[in-house]
Amino acid sequence: MNNQNRVPMKKWISSIVLVVSFLGWSQNYEGEIKNIQTNSLYQIELTPEIRAVSQEDLCYFRIFDTNKKEVPYVVSNYNGESERYTSFKIISKKSIKDSITSIVIQNETGKKINQINLNIGNAALTKQYNVSGSYNEEEWFGLVANATLKDLVATKGTALEKTIYFPINDYPFLRIEFNDKQSLPINIQAIGVYENQFFPEEPIVVNAFTYKISEDKERKVTQVVFSAEKSYQIDAISFEITTELYAREAIITRKEKIKNKKTTTIRDQLLSSFLLNSKMNSKITVSNLNEKEFTIEIENKDNQPLEITNIQLFQNPITIISRLKPNERYEVVIDSTYSKPTYDLINFMESFPVGIPKATITNFHKIEKEKHIKEKSFWQTNGFMWLSIVLGIGIVVYFALGLLKDMKKE
Repeated sequence: MNNQNRVPMKKWISSIVLVVSFLGWSQNYEGEIKNIQTNSLYQIELTPEIRAVSQEDLCYFRIFDTNKKEVPYVVSNYNGESERYTSFKIISKKSIKDSITSIVIQNETGKKINQINLNIGNAALTKQYNVSGSYNEEEWFGLVANATLKDLVATKGTALEKTIYFPINDYPFLRIEFNDKQSLPINIQAIGVYENQFFPEEPIVVNAFTYKISEDKERKVTQVVFSAEKSYQIDAISFEITTELYAREAIITRKEKIKNKKTTTIRDQLLSSFLLNSKMNSKITVSNLNEKEFTIEIENKDNQPLEITNIQLFQNPITIISRLKPNERYEVVIDSTYSKPTYDLINFMESFPVGIPKATITNFHKIEKEKHIKEKSFWQTNGFMWLSIVLGIGIVVYFALGLLKDMKKE
């Protein structure tokens, strides 16, 4: 084979190696559940680390008993197929032209909630909104200020669902006020909640991040840069501020790479905005924040920077429920080659009793590559299958090129 034919073949071989390497990649972790005392249903809260390594996708999560048999589970606080929707009564809906649309709803469930779902007609708009709560529809208390609702165009149909978040509360009445100064009102068709989105438990502190506070005097902003080794779901941010009177606008951004043909530029992408106000709760609810690095910018204008003594990050708990037996050692595995499981247990959530006992996952760690290979022979893996397919294609291409070369000679 001449040098001209060798170059294309080298490119083919390099491409094959890259494809096989990508398809054979996987992340694998394990932990254990021990000391089960009775034969019962158990609640198992997933730690921030478990959720981070699974990339918030519980398709990869499994429980195995001592005999390596799969143990069914159901996710009780997860946005999945097991949800049961409850519609809230819309008591009033008022729009003031070029000002606000105010919607008051009633939570008749009697349960504490920290989010609601809006059914919205398609709109290529971005809306800022406030949420407040009341016990009597007369005195209102702030929950969220200047939050942002965006991406309101459905991929299918003429409407979509959006979830808005706020601190957990038991107000029987909630009021949502949309800012209509920049655009016409959006079409809110229904408001409700999915039953497994109730979070009676307190949010979990995420300690994986470090942060650094600095001042940009030229732009008159305070920057707080957060970083961690993995991406973590963040649902709330709490500030400890010793400054007495303040009202500052703030935004959350992340670095985004924009690749052109020859160059790569980095810009700040806006994720959300909020207001820090000494009259309001310093625990800010956020949405769609799942990053390993992000920045909070606080606008100071001509004021002195806020005296921030501490910042904590939180995520709403996700709990799985499984029937466990005493004197068993259960193994928890996260394997990115798994697909979504289907268990009968999901059909019996409504009959689960109140006050299910709790169990804990311990000794959670990454599985070494050598150990994983021993447990699963290479010829049994998806990587082997794809390697065979790609090599087969490579051989066919090789002989096709040779045949074309011979035909040209003739």
